[in-house]
Amino acid sequence: MKAPSIIVSVALSACLAAAAGHAQDIDPADYIREGVPRMPNPPGPAPVQDLAGVWVGPQDRELGEIPPLTLAGQALFETRHSYRAAASNDGLGVSNDPFITCDPLGFPRNLLAHAVSSRGRFVFGSAPDRILIAYEQQRIWREIWMDGRALPEEVDVRGAPESRYYGYSVGRWDGDHTLVIETTGLDERPWLDEVGHPRSSSARFEERYTRLDEYNLQLTVTIDDPEFYTRPWTWMRANFYWVQGQEFAETICIPSEGIEYRDALARPSGIETEIP
Repeated sequence: MKAPSIIVSVALSACLAAAAGHAQDIDPADYIREGVPRMPNPPGPAPVQDLAGVWVGPQDRELGEIPPLTLAGQALFETRHSYRAAASNDGLGVSNDPFITCDPLGFPRNLLAHAVSSRGRFVFGSAPDRILIAYEQQRIWREIWMDGRALPEEVDVRGAPESRYYGYSVGRWDGDHTLVIETTGLDERPWLDEVGHPRSSSARFEERYTRLDEYNLQLTVTIDDPEFYTRPWTWMRANFYWVQGQEFAETICIPSEGIEYRDALARPSGIETEIP
């Protein structure tokens, strides 16, 4: 039964008043960013060769300028139509972003944490001979082998392993506070970024995580992909911050809900998708 409008109005007013009162209780100095509580200052020193714990970001993200693409890279890029562009056009448009129907983001697009407004959390853990990284968004994980093994030289050919959405990764420590991760062997279907730039299965990625102190972590990601780009470049620089309470949320794109959104909202509003 529909509630009388006066009851709805009173309830809404009460909610707004409560929200306003709560906002007045929040001191901006207690947060480094919206939704990211500040830890006690000053931070302690960075522990030696230890990133274990839950971090949030990317904060202060800087994406590098994309270099010119090769002919193969440009040809593939032109087949991709981002949801952002489709939604921003006056006449709307068409998108084939695989994440519309919750296909895996893949690496390194998952680092952007776009569904949680650059406040995605991830946790460094460990297992024998490897470091594990688990991500709030999609509840996926990567394993970083630390035992000195080599990365595969090829994938998807006879005698070689299959490509993976998050690739194959090995790591090493550079000094006391920087973890260096190298990744290759990526499945080519996921996009590099929100607008659809490609990355090949032979691309080489380097992540450098430098722990500055107890609460601050810096990341630099570089890419060398001569199949699709004319030169290597720094793809992203960003900061991550220690999570107060070390809790880890769950942010999952559910395929059935993605399809429902596409059919019930996106298509009726004029945004077509090339994904059946």
